[in-house]
Amino acid sequence: MKVQVITEFRDKFTGKLYQPGEVLVIEDEARVEDLANRELAKPVEEKKEPKGISLFEKEFEKKALVDALKGIGVQVTGNMGEKTLLDKVAELDEESTVKLKIALGIE
Repeated sequence: MKVQVITEFRDKFTGKLYQPGEVLVIEDEARVEDLANRELAKPVEEKKEPKGISLFEKEFEKKALVDALKGIGVQVTGNMGEKTLLDKVAELDEESTVKLKIALGIE
C-alpha cells in the first residue's frame, strides 16, 4: 500500500528520515494504520485502470470488442478510442445489437 508522508519522521525500523510529500510503499497494514493514526503519513488511493471496456454490464478487452464489431460488419479500427467504439455500439439497431452480443459470447 502506498502512503504519503505528511509530517517529517524517522523510521523506527530503518532509521531513515522521511520528508513531507514522499511516497512510501508499505506492505504491513498495521504499520500503515499506525503512521496514519500518528498523522505522520496518509494512505494514497491508487487509481485502478479499468481492465477493459464496460458494455452490457460486462468488461471486454478492446481488441475483443473491435473484432466482434468487425465480425458483424461495423467499420471500426483498433486505434479507435473507447468513446468512439461505444458510440458505434450505440448506433447499432436491435438486430445488430443481438449479433454483437452473440459475437461477444453474451447470448
